This record gives sequence, C-alpha cells and structure tokens, in this order.
Amino acid sequence: MKKLISPMKNKIPQIIFIFLFLLIQVYCDLTLPLYTADIVNIGIQNTNFQFIIDTGIMMIIMVAISAVATVGVSYFSSKVSSGYAKDLRKIIYKKVLKFSNHELNEISRSSLITRTTNDVNQIQGVLGFIFTTLIFAPLLGIGSIIKVFELQTNLSWIIIVNFIAVILLLVIVIVRVLPYFRITQEIIDKINKTAREILIGIPVIKAFVRQDFEEYKFRKVNKEFYDVNIYVFKTILIMLPLMTLIMNLMIVLILYFGAYDAINSGILTGDIIAFIQYATQIVTSFLMIGGFFIMLPRILVSGRRISEVLNTEITIIDGELTDISSNPTIEFKNVSYKYPGSEKETLKDINFSLKPGKITAIIGGTGSGKSTILNLIPRLQDPTSGEILIDGKNIKNYNLKSLREKISFTPQKAILFQGDVKSNMKIGKNDASDDEIENALKIAQVDFVENLSEEVTQGGSNFSGGQKQRLSIARAIINKHEFYLFDDCFSALDMNTERKIKSNLMKLKDSSILIVSQRISTIMDADEILVIDKGEIIDRGTHDQLLESCDIYKEIANIQINNMEAIS
Repeated sequence: MKKLISPMKNKIPQIIFIFLFLLIQVYCDLTLPLYTADIVNIGIQNTNFQFIIDTGIMMIIMVAISAVATVGVSYFSSKVSSGYAKDLRKIIYKKVLKFSNHELNEISRSSLITRTTNDVNQIQGVLGFIFTTLIFAPLLGIGSIIKVFELQTNLSWIIIVNFIAVILLLVIVIVRVLPYFRITQEIIDKINKTAREILIGIPVIKAFVRQDFEEYKFRKVNKEFYDVNIYVFKTILIMLPLMTLIMNLMIVLILYFGAYDAINSGILTGDIIAFIQYATQIVTSFLMIGGFFIMLPRILVSGRRISEVLNTEITIIDGELTDISSNPTIEFKNVSYKYPGSEKETLKDINFSLKPGKITAIIGGTGSGKSTILNLIPRLQDPTSGEILIDGKNIKNYNLKSLREKISFTPQKAILFQGDVKSNMKIGKNDASDDEIENALKIAQVDFVENLSEEVTQGGSNFSGGQKQRLSIARAIINKHEFYLFDDCFSALDMNTERKIKSNLMKLKDSSILIVSQRISTIMDADEILVIDKGEIIDRGTHDQLLESCDIYKEIANIQINNMEAIS
C-alpha cells in the first residue's frame, strides 16, 4: 500500500488547494438556503422589495464564488489524479523493466498491459471522484445536518427515515455487484490475452483456415465480459430511479407535515423551503458517498493487482562490484538450471569458458538448452546451482549495469523498435555517429537501407526476417563489448551473406564471441564447438575433431551437407 500512496507525496500543496476550494464551495452551498428563507420570511412576507433585491444580489455573489471554487476543485483534482496516474505508471514500468524471465512468466505480459493501463485508469478516475465528490459530500452533509437542527423544527425524523432507506438500498446494491468487479478485471486480462494471441498468430490462423474457431473463441470471452457488465450496470442503474423516488417522497412528507406546523404557526414558510433544500443536500451527500462505495470494490481490485506488480520479489538482484577488467574471461562452473515449476533440469553440470579473442559455438537439437545458456550470461536468468564466474568472481556479485555493458546480446528473435534505422542503431550505442552506424551496417551486410532516416514500423514489420536479423546484428556490434552473444541470429540468412558477415566479425578479434546455431556452416570455423544434448555437454572440440569423435555432430553435419548437395 505504501508504494501505491508514494506518488501522492509531491502533490500535497495541490491537495491543500483542493481542500480550501472545497470549504469555500460548501460554505456557499450551505448559505444559499438561508438566503432563500429570508427572502420568503422577510422580503415576501413584508413585501420588502429592496430586501429581496439585496438578498438576491448576495445569492448571485455566493453562486459566483461557489462556481469559481468548483472550477478550482476540478482543476486541481484533475491535475493531482492525472499526475498520480502518470507517476504510478512510471513506477510500474520501472519495476517491470527489472523483471527476469521468471517474473514475466508469473504475471503474463497481457496482464501487465491491463494493469498498467486499465487498472491505473480505474484508480485515476476514483481519485478524481474522491477529491471532487467524496470529500465534498460529507462536508456538505454534516453542514446541512447542523443547519437543519438550527432551524429547530420537528421534521428531523423524516430525514432519519430516508437516510435508513438510502443506506439499505446502497447495501443491497453493493452486496450484489461487489464480486463482479474482480471478475471484470480478470475478463479484461483474458480479452487482452486472446486478442494478442490471435493478432500474433494471424498467418497461422489463415494458413490452417481457423478463422471461424478463433472468432468463436474471441466472441465467447467478449460475450462473458458483456454479460458481467450488463448485470453490474443494470443493478447500479436501478438504484438511480429508486433514489429519486426516496428523495421525492421525502419532499412530499416534509411539505405535508410542514404545512400543519405552518398553519399552527410552528414554523415559517421560508424555513420549510430551507429545510427541504438542506434535506435534499443531506440525501444527495449520502448518495455521493454511496456512489463511492459502489466504485470502491473496483478500485480495491485494481489496487491489489497493481500492488502485486509492485510487490513482486525481483529474483535478479544487483551486486556491489562495478569494476570489470579489460578482456575478462567467463567461466561456467558446474552450472545447472531448472525452470520454475519444472521437474526436469534444462541444463545439467555445464562447464566451459569464454576467452578473449576466441570464438565458442554451441550446437544441439531443439530444446537442448542452448538459448538458456546465453540467457544466463547477462543474468536474464540465474542458475539454480553452480557458478558463472568473471575473472574468478561470481557474476551475481557484479552490478547489473556494469555487467551488461560488457555484453552484446543478439536474441534469437530479431526485435526492432518503432522509429527509424538511426534510432534503432543508437540503442546499441547512444552517442553513435552516422559514420559508426554506417560502418556497423556495412559489417552486417545491410545493403537494403538507403538512408539512416528510413522508417522502421512497430516490430520492424516493413522488413523481412533476414533484413531484421542483419539490422539486429549491426545494432549488436556498433559498440565495443568484451563479449558478443549471437543466439541463432543467422538462421534467416543465405549462406553467402552469412559467410560475409562471419568474415567481418573477425574484426572483433579482441573480444569473446559465443554463437548458438543449428547450422554447421555457421559454427564450423569456431575455436571450440560444444555439442549439447538434453541439457548436457556431450562433446567438445573443433569441427574436424567432432567429425571424428561425436556421432551426433557427425549425423547433423552429414544431413546438412547432403541437403545442401541436393539443393545445389
């Protein structure tokens, strides 16, 4: 809860202004019925037109002041609520950036999007309601109750009866809709998840003619959301005419019993009118408070969901060491890894080293743990046992920023960001000059970009798979790093382009290079090749050595060579 409240700390001055404007607004609203009573009791009763005019002018002044105060409340409450939402999103975003793959698997990406947008919007809306209505309502209600007793009538029992009726109605409505607010937010998660899955899988859906099935799947979850919302809003909207009925009955009772008192000179006519206005303000105040209690379950659900993100324990924690020597060595020492919830180990007892100026390659079947090894080096995940050492020190002891600045990681899936070629290249090096960018593009054989301002659409959808891979490689090598990790990022390239890029990568000779691939042609020139099967290193050596000693490597090589001969 502290983390949810923390964005409010720098908004205390604005909240003070809101309270000041609210007090002015309440004072003006409480004064107006008294002026009305005076006009009837003194001005009309004594036909004193000057008094009526003077009092009317005072009422206009009060209304004007109240209007200015209302605008002030609305302005500052909007500023506070929108500023709070902006700061809260920033805190959530900063937290999510620290998530490892483990945390991202626990809270799905579609749910994180919903929590950052929809749930924060819910809190923002209720926060605005609190400042403009919830604080105003009790002040107005309590003030009106005090004024009612100052009138010294015997009609107060009517307000008490109506108050009990309003409370009973609110309790019934809240009890009926309370469970459905949590369900609503969960269904929004499902809608986002389903829509995201369908949009990503459109090519597959079309290829297998599954449009009808996917349409049914989305229609089902959409109908579920529709049904829940219809029930909730029907229940809430039924309350409005019932509240109006209760308020009108109250006015009728006041007029009926007040008329007897007026006839018997027990109360003045103007006081009856003032009493009605104060009674209406009291009931309206409780209606406003009731409206908040109807909204309260939704904000509690949204607050809980956001708190889950903010309170998620980060498994990848910063170390204290910041200095890493030039040309360091990375050593895997008895490293094993098991995914959370899995009974089988993905990696078992992995031992190898990455040395300066050497190219190490990993080859193995799908699901053998190749990419997991690469993820462990920049600490996207941590080993469940064993150690990864840099110059003899566990990488967990190093500051994450210092560690990752030494590493260039090109993931299996080429990821480009919306903008232009230049902005994407500057992700690799923020202060890169145009010459540096063009040199990196040349090394990565990016011959399809005419100028650096060429547009890159979201996800790089205006480039082919091979083009995205080359741009991704160029971004990875634009800056000088101690370690270059390439996770099967040559798979969409033809042999000739791959050969040229690999030849150019030899310019990185002072650094350690680790290449993961399923293609023999990609790794055959490596100084050391690790053959992995079922999470274990079953053999290692050069290309020629493995052809002699490793049956699995020999089988992969024979199949690929035969396929290349068949194609040619």
